[in-house]
Order: sequence, then C-alpha cells, then structure tokens
Amino acid sequence: MDTGDLRGLVHGDGPCASVYFDASSLVELRWRAMRDQLEAQSAGEEILDALTTAVLSGETPPGSTGRALIARGDRIVLDRYLPLPPSGYTARLSPLPYLLPLVDLAEALVPHVVIRLDHLGADLRGIDHAGRPVAVATVGGRLPPSGERLRAAELADIADEAARMITRLNAPLLVLAGPLRSRRALRNTLSPAHQHIIVEVDADPRPGDIRLDNVVQHLASRGNHDERRAAVDRFLDESSRLTGTAVHGMRAVLAALSAGAVDTLLLSEPLVGERTLWTDPTLTQISTTPHHDLLQQRADEVLPNAAVATEANIILVGDRLRLHEDVGALLRS
Repeated sequence: MDTGDLRGLVHGDGPCASVYFDASSLVELRWRAMRDQLEAQSAGEEILDALTTAVLSGETPPGSTGRALIARGDRIVLDRYLPLPPSGYTARLSPLPYLLPLVDLAEALVPHVVIRLDHLGADLRGIDHAGRPVAVATVGGRLPPSGERLRAAELADIADEAARMITRLNAPLLVLAGPLRSRRALRNTLSPAHQHIIVEVDADPRPGDIRLDNVVQHLASRGNHDERRAAVDRFLDESSRLTGTAVHGMRAVLAALSAGAVDTLLLSEPLVGERTLWTDPTLTQISTTPHHDLLQQRADEVLPNAAVATEANIILVGDRLRLHEDVGALLRS
C-alpha cells in the first residue's frame, strides 16, 4: 500500500478512535455496537459525537463496500470508503491511528468495467482503483424485445458505451456477465482492441448478486496479488545476498524505520499485534525494551505509523513468506 496520502494522520494531540465496518447495510446497528465498544475503552463524548455524525451521514456507494473512519478530538481525520468490507467490525481507541485494517482493505483495485447482460439490454458500471463506481449506464430496451437475443443496434450501443468507459478509466479488465448467447454476441461486437481484457462470468447478471460481486472483486484485486508476489520475491532475492537490502526481525526493522531507511515494510498480520513497543511521540525512537523516556504502545499501531511517517510502503504478506518475528523490510537502495 502506498502510504503517501496518510502522512497527515501520524502526528497530532490526543487519542484516536479508529472504526472499520461494513457500510452496505445495518449501519446504525453496527454503529451502536461500535460506540458501546469505544465507550468501554473510555472514549470521550466529543470523539463519539464526531463519529456518530460521520457514520450516519454521507452517501454510501452501491454494492458491497466497507468504510474506515478515524477521529481525533472532535475532528474526523480520515473518512474513506473501501472496496472490500471487513468480515466484522473494528472499534479501537488508542494513542495512534490504527491503520492495519486500512492497509488490508483499501489496497487499490484494477480499474474495470462490468457489463450485466440480458436479452433486453445491459447495465454497465465503470469502477476506479478505489472501488468507486465512477461511470454508470443502462443501454438497450429502446425497442420492444424480439425473442431472447439482443438486436445488432443494441449490441453496437452497448459496445460503444463500454469502449468509452474503458478509455475513461484506462481499464485493463472488462467483465461480461449474463446468458452465454448474449455474452458471445456482445463479445463479437466489441472492438478487437478490447478482446484481450475480456473475462466472461456465468453468473446472475442482476445487481446485488453476491457470487458475481465476489468474482469481480477477485479479478479486480489481481494487481494487489501481483504486488505482494513481487515484494515477496524481491525480499527472498535480497535476503540471499550478503549485501542485500532486506532485513527481518523486530530490532533490525525498527532500526531501519528510525533511520528512515525502509522502502517497504512487510508484516505478517495479525501476529505482529501481540507485541508491545516503546516509542517517543515523533516515532523516531522505537525500542523493544522498556525505557522511562518512551511510551508503551502496540506494535500493530507503531509499525504502520512509523512507515507512514517515513514514506515507506506497507504490504501484508500473510502466509506467503515466513518472517522472523512477523516483520521484515526492504531498504532503500
């Protein structure tokens, strides 16, 4: 994850309340549960009021979506809709913003166009890298239906609209969903220049179909998988060199972060969160051992915030790589 747009979150006075939740439905019910959890952590009224206003306002994008909100005092310092909703919810009060779920859920998607077909026409949706629908159109149905297939004029209209969306988004992925006959007819009408980016999905084309949404999400997140794979491969390659730019283990990584030498921080979440670190407010002094001049904080908060403060990228490697003490780093060359 590129952390460049998060630097404004790192430094500030007072505790932060960080919440992550599924914003697709039952938002008020989820917020009551999250508010109770924050109150149990002694969150103040001003921070709760700021979050209440934010959670219950705003226009939620259609479809499956998550939301991240971080408040400090009476201000919302981050409000972001997420292409992936969390499986549950998170509500944490802490000295630093809790950024790890954001790293997990907000990674950029491949911009893509989804066409849901039936024998009457098509619904088209262009999705940007953040999972936001930035272009929506319905094509077809201008003439009475003729049997179970689309007319040539309707297919041409759909193909023209798809081409406009692909060009606008510079999309490397076009998903066709619907009956086989309609998919094949449209595919034959689409420009030869777009044939290599087409993926056909045999799924219910109606909006809200969970299976189709999941398939599209998987296809659109392939860029993230490629980024993780490249980082893992580079880490393994650099680790095999005597003068390589890879380090692992808490002490080595903390030293590199304190020196501003980390290009990419690699974490095995959530195991890293079980550890405690000691740090100063500027995140330039970080230690694994107690120190009377430093504050005791959770590793899953300190490490991402230190990466953001030094403009390092963050990648969660999961089980793709075994890291000593669940943390590693690729250093700047």
